[in-house]
Amino acid sequence: MMKKRVLTILLLLVMVLSLGSCGKKEEESPPQVRNPLPQLNTPSVGDTIVTITTNKGTIRAILFDKITPQTVTNFVKLADSGYYDGMVIHKAIADFVIQMGDPTLEGNGGDSFNGVGIPLEYDDILHNFTGALGMAAGSDGLAYSQFYIVAGSEVSDEYIDAMKSAGYAANVIEAYKELGGQPSLDYEYTIFGQVFEGLDIVQEIANSKTDKWNRPKKDVTVSSVSISSYSNEG
Repeated sequence: MMKKRVLTILLLLVMVLSLGSCGKKEEESPPQVRNPLPQLNTPSVGDTIVTITTNKGTIRAILFDKITPQTVTNFVKLADSGYYDGMVIHKAIADFVIQMGDPTLEGNGGDSFNGVGIPLEYDDILHNFTGALGMAAGSDGLAYSQFYIVAGSEVSDEYIDAMKSAGYAANVIEAYKELGGQPSLDYEYTIFGQVFEGLDIVQEIANSKTDKWNRPKKDVTVSSVSISSYSNEG
């Protein structure tokens, strides 16, 4: 009788432990599925990010250093040197873009970190979705210091049809439908980042009252552009 009672207690303990283990497995989060379009993913720990601090608010974006290494290297070196600090956003167009990085404010100034133009780095998985960071190109087709952020716009059915005819991937077209953006800029400039925080600030700046050169009548200043690694703490 005593052995039977001990055996019963042991079986009950095994059942309790088994149930406890099952509970722990159910609480585990499934592995994160990454979208093949990097701009649609949230940042991961260790990703390179840029924080753009303006007098309107802060904008944070992930940088695609593995896909566009030359562009990101140039941008990071300029940012780390303080090149962008104190500059004024010289272009703001509602439902289109904001642009900065020209110390002359005339739209054709600025230089790379080493004085040599950076070749454009196109990639079929990077596009001008709303919130995209792109490098402006000079008349020589090379990038220097100016960059823009797509402020967004709904993509028309006509453009959707044009993208289909041009052979755009279905997931890219769906992303444009969902996010909006400026597909007319695709394959003209290098996309090297994507805003994940502060898109409302981008759009507020884009909606500024501007002069005939699309420069905000009230200066929007960039106090700092800083580079860091993403962490869960932000």
